[in-house]
Amino acid sequence: MRTRHQPRLRLAQRRHCRRLPGPGHVARPRGGPGVPCATNPCEPEPPDLTTSGMRGWWRRRRARRTYEHESRSYNRWRAEHPLWRIPTDPPHGGWRDLVRNDPGQSLWEHLGGLPVPPRHAPTAMREERAWSVGASGEETVATELARIARGSSWRFLHSVPVGTMGSDIDHVLIGPGGVFTINTKALRNAKIWIASNTFMVNGHRQPYLRNSRHEADRATKLLSAAVGRATRVHAVIAVVDPREITVREPPADVTVLTRRDLPRWARDLPPVLDAEAVEAVFNVARRSTTWR
Repeated sequence: MRTRHQPRLRLAQRRHCRRLPGPGHVARPRGGPGVPCATNPCEPEPPDLTTSGMRGWWRRRRARRTYEHESRSYNRWRAEHPLWRIPTDPPHGGWRDLVRNDPGQSLWEHLGGLPVPPRHAPTAMREERAWSVGASGEETVATELARIARGSSWRFLHSVPVGTMGSDIDHVLIGPGGVFTINTKALRNAKIWIASNTFMVNGHRQPYLRNSRHEADRATKLLSAAVGRATRVHAVIAVVDPREITVREPPADVTVLTRRDLPRWARDLPPVLDAEAVEAVFNVARRSTTWR
């Protein structure tokens, strides 16, 4: 049965499939291993400037301009698609590279499986809207994480499946400042009130702090076991576009901030991991088998 969300799902699938291998095609980015990907552009080759004469002058000029344009385009693409964001699934490794996952992927998939609610069923329509708003909120936070990682040693993952019961972590952020699980809350125009163990939305108490603590503790155990040493994971709640946030007493073990504050917060964190430790943790976190 076709639903109103299938066009959005197909758009997400097309974006996802751009990173899938094409038949018989292997792109080999310079400086990295060969990985299956159908649309990775190659670094432009320097032009041949050995022609002579007036006609050769025009050809050299055109070749130089073309090379400069292609180099700028390639550098922009490389800045947005560093090597660590290219999936490296081994053919017989028994695990899936979580770099492939899109933000809000599980929410969109669940939403696509829902039947179209009739107009006389407001409860079903509210449920459908709640799933859609949540998925869009995760995409918004993913944009901020991309800004954090651009040109730095920060790494991130989206929609990390944990266990076998269908639960997942919205985002995992790994970098010099540490390892963080980010729980996205799309609470547009909501009034937030926070204390050490209380998170209230428009006057209603919500279990967001408890859930985020449990999520971070679970990630700490899984990553520590996979890395082979103690790896502390901190909990973060990213609120998307609230109207007002009142913090009476900041929670000691959960960071609550708006999605616009994420880049500045990450920039101001004291360094606790060096570049080798960041790569080691990320290379383990990107494996699907780590979170089972």
